[in-house]
Amino acid sequence: MSESSSAVSRRSPLRRLLDLLGTERRLIARGIGFQALQAITFIPFTAGVGLFVDHILLPRRGWEWMLGYAVANLLWWPVHSWFTVKAYACSQMLVRITVARLRRLVVDQMQRLSINFFTRQGAGALSNKVTVDMSRIEAFLGNVANSLVVSLSVALGTLAYLLFLNPLLALLSLVLVPVQLGVVKAMHHRLHAMNRKLQQAGEGFSEKIVEFIAGMRLTKSFGNEELVAARLGQAIENLRTSGYEASIATRWMLMWLQMANQYMPVVVWCVGGWMHLQGEVTLGQLVAFTGLLGFVQAGFNAFVQAYEQWLPARPAMEAILGIIDSGEVERFAQPRRPVRLRGEIRLEEVSYHYPGAERPALDRISLEIPAGQRIGIVGETGAGKSTFVDVVLGFYPPGSGWITWDGLGLDVIGGAQLRRATAIMSQDAFLWNDTIRENIRFGRAGAGDAEVVEAARRAQAHDFIERLERGYDTLCGERGSKLSGGQRQRVALARVFLRDPALVVLDEPTSALDLETEARLQVDLDALCHGRTTFIVAHRLSTLRSVDRILVFRQGRIVEDGPLEALLAIPGGHFRRLHELQTVVTVADEG
Repeated sequence: MSESSSAVSRRSPLRRLLDLLGTERRLIARGIGFQALQAITFIPFTAGVGLFVDHILLPRRGWEWMLGYAVANLLWWPVHSWFTVKAYACSQMLVRITVARLRRLVVDQMQRLSINFFTRQGAGALSNKVTVDMSRIEAFLGNVANSLVVSLSVALGTLAYLLFLNPLLALLSLVLVPVQLGVVKAMHHRLHAMNRKLQQAGEGFSEKIVEFIAGMRLTKSFGNEELVAARLGQAIENLRTSGYEASIATRWMLMWLQMANQYMPVVVWCVGGWMHLQGEVTLGQLVAFTGLLGFVQAGFNAFVQAYEQWLPARPAMEAILGIIDSGEVERFAQPRRPVRLRGEIRLEEVSYHYPGAERPALDRISLEIPAGQRIGIVGETGAGKSTFVDVVLGFYPPGSGWITWDGLGLDVIGGAQLRRATAIMSQDAFLWNDTIRENIRFGRAGAGDAEVVEAARRAQAHDFIERLERGYDTLCGERGSKLSGGQRQRVALARVFLRDPALVVLDEPTSALDLETEARLQVDLDALCHGRTTFIVAHRLSTLRSVDRILVFRQGRIVEDGPLEALLAIPGGHFRRLHELQTVVTVADEG
């Protein structure tokens, strides 16, 4: 993080939010102007009551004077309404621009963050931050722009008029304001802690509900609805108790403030009534004064309401800033020159250690892979297979050692060029909730419809797509739920064909399919891998028949490296033992 970025991150969440709000200076100036005019044009409605009492009601003027007063109010109202709508329009535009900019900052930063960040945070917590937390910030900004500024403008304008009308009563009406501010300050830290706890409870519930929905099929298949409901119920209970505690504590603070606010008119009426009896103020002035005092109180109430909304918005803003300020970004230099990678890869003493792990996930891996070679990757769970692939794809930078692609490092290639030269196909083929056409086109944005169809033909997907009611315009559903497993894999394969990568990673792409579907898909995968550097991560060793070479991982190291036949010929070899175990299991299943 640069020195300037560090200085920005040290500012308070409120200051940074207001800085973001303050970028639209011209819009703010227009809004303040209209809000000031809105305030000024509203004061006569109440101030005129004093004139009505002293100069029309008490002197017993005729009905024509009362009619004139009513007409004057009626004619003045459109003027005030126009300024009010213009002020509201400016504030709404300002709020929506600011929230959109904040959302964009979050999205742009999330695009830069490493895979490790998303693994550690979890989808539920991140979803809560960019939806619920953002809504709290938007509500606070809306209050500030629409209510607080207007109410304070009216309050300040009214207070100036009250000082002119009767300085003693005006100062008397402010005597309890320091007491109210003291109450706010005394309860601030406690309320902030409670709302932070509420925000964390919300994140916990979001995590559980995402998991609840994703695991519904498994839950029903095991008949464990009550168990899962109990787990979700605990998150709901945490959210309920946290929300209840925060709301009750906030309500107590508001009641103390309201008590002081409601008591002030009593004091003003008593003191003002005595002054009226002494002949120092007229009855009309007293009525107008107490009426206008409500605007001063409304200004303070608007401040309190803004503070009340800031209590949940502050931890929400802190959570959003936690994303924006995160240092877990993929730090790729800009490419020095355009490169078309062939797929030659070399690792030299590469190690990688996950934060907090006892041992390295990769331990001094040295390896040379010629372009176009087909590599099988096997090993027990946690052996380092996935980490190796992630390092090769540039998702994780090596903790030590170095890696090159076609003899070039990432400082020359750049992360974007490396990613454009790669494609991944896994057992859980992810499809967007979009049309089949757009899911295939995701492999290469901007590809024409004819290229999409050709890729589908190569993946043996065209025929089943054409049989669908809407063909290539059929929606896939969330994560491809409207398609079968085999159909999802075919669409994913078409996407890879369209991409035409130099480096392909197949992560158990057929393990979730039946044997017949797997056999058909394997033929197409072989066609895809021809001439491309390919890594096939496999637990089902039958998928490794056509590879040129197998890397056997164990505890972060490559313990065996060679062709299938050579590894099977090693007495007591690790791969041979895995193969024999799987053969025994397969025979037992067939029996």
